[in-house]
Amino acid sequence: MARSNLTSGIEKFWSTSFIDQKLNNWVGYILFPAFAIAVGYLYAHQHLLGMGFTGAAFSLTIAIICLLNTEAGLYITVVYSFFGFAITRFFYDAFPVGVVLDILILTTLFSLFVKRIALADTFSNFVRTPVVITTFILFLYLIIELFNPNADSFMGWYQAFRRYFETLLLLFISYKVLDNHRSIKRFLTLLFIVCTITAIYACIQQWHGLFPGEKNWVMADKARFALIFIDGNFRKFSTMSDPATFGIVMGACSILFSVIAVNEKKWLIKLTIIGGLIFMFLGMAYSGTRTANAMAAAGLMMFAVLTLNKRTSQLFAISLVLAFLFIMYVPIYDNATINRVRTTFHATHDESYKVRERNRAYIQPYIYTHPIGGGLGTTGDLGTQYNPGHFLAGFPPDSGLLKTALEAGWIGLIIICILYFVILKNSIRGYFVSKNNDIQMLFAGCFSCLFAFQLADFAQDAILQVTCVVIYYPLISISLRLRDMNQRNINKSINENTYRL
Repeated sequence: MARSNLTSGIEKFWSTSFIDQKLNNWVGYILFPAFAIAVGYLYAHQHLLGMGFTGAAFSLTIAIICLLNTEAGLYITVVYSFFGFAITRFFYDAFPVGVVLDILILTTLFSLFVKRIALADTFSNFVRTPVVITTFILFLYLIIELFNPNADSFMGWYQAFRRYFETLLLLFISYKVLDNHRSIKRFLTLLFIVCTITAIYACIQQWHGLFPGEKNWVMADKARFALIFIDGNFRKFSTMSDPATFGIVMGACSILFSVIAVNEKKWLIKLTIIGGLIFMFLGMAYSGTRTANAMAAAGLMMFAVLTLNKRTSQLFAISLVLAFLFIMYVPIYDNATINRVRTTFHATHDESYKVRERNRAYIQPYIYTHPIGGGLGTTGDLGTQYNPGHFLAGFPPDSGLLKTALEAGWIGLIIICILYFVILKNSIRGYFVSKNNDIQMLFAGCFSCLFAFQLADFAQDAILQVTCVVIYYPLISISLRLRDMNQRNINKSINENTYRL
């Protein structure tokens, strides 16, 4: 991709005019040690000021990188989403994780305009897909929700709406960046690395125990402690916000990389992926998130069904069945992790499941009588904060789909379900149309992982979590780009055959 004159000018100024000419001399040799000494002094005598100064310098560097390189900006956003909550625990939850994510996404998007990249063709292809058309319909509907007479707070609507807005931007950024096999491979490699690191850290938490700072963070809030400390054990959350989000991320990524491992021909890479998968499955189990267990089982089963005509998939399906039977019926009854996994498939006897079912039965009449819902930001903690007198304020929806039905009404729920359908349809159709085995397996991986996310959204508010969005929406973009690559291959084959004739 050709670089614009503006971008070249910025890079030339930064590298040549500033670093080489100004700092590659005795002034620079004095300035850098002086800067290090000044920062060290601030840390020693004014700790908060030193941290603030360092943070500002680091943030400026990250912003410049995001502006100069869109792909690097996307990767930084992914890495931050995995480790941002570990940072906020260091600052006693005072670090605004969501706000920083918004800034990263907007800065990365702005890089497309700074570099003067021609976006007309990309945007034209982007908006013509059924997935994006349905996404825009949902987006416009959520804008109309601002005028919902059942809600009273603009800030409540804004706090809920900005999540949907940033996912639309992330979808377009990913579509622009992941436009060829190399960029897709780089993205998946990065995702595998950060997933493996967070999974290994969860295993350390399990085998070593939570570190003192983490334990203090858990016990600082009674509601948080009740969610994490269950049956005499701490559920593991690794570097993420909570065990549920961590478990869902591990479940989704274990599906995606299992598909990649099945198709990988190079044994060294295959064994490396399998090694990472072991930690991912262990991390998922240690999180104690039954939704993650169900989504992993369902996603892998859907992959096996979709690709059942392939011999490797047949062997994989047999292995899955044997592994499932082993976990469910091996005579081990004193292991909390295994028992927690088993309860996933006997949820009807679980008290928390019964509470959720009673809540859903109680709130159904409200859904039937409010076709446009109660308004965005009216349920859960947002409702308590911004719409304290609302009927839905403080009600725990627990499910992403139920939350949509309550806040956007059954009309919004119908649009969401249509969107989920066209997303899956794109991957399924792409799989059967494609003649290239690698593209087929990427389609299968995207389909299985996206299906698992959508299944998880039935039980948890899964898809819009900070870490989940950097997996879910780039995978949608990959499936859209794979369709474009597949169409180019078909057109090339037609042209070659026509030439031969």
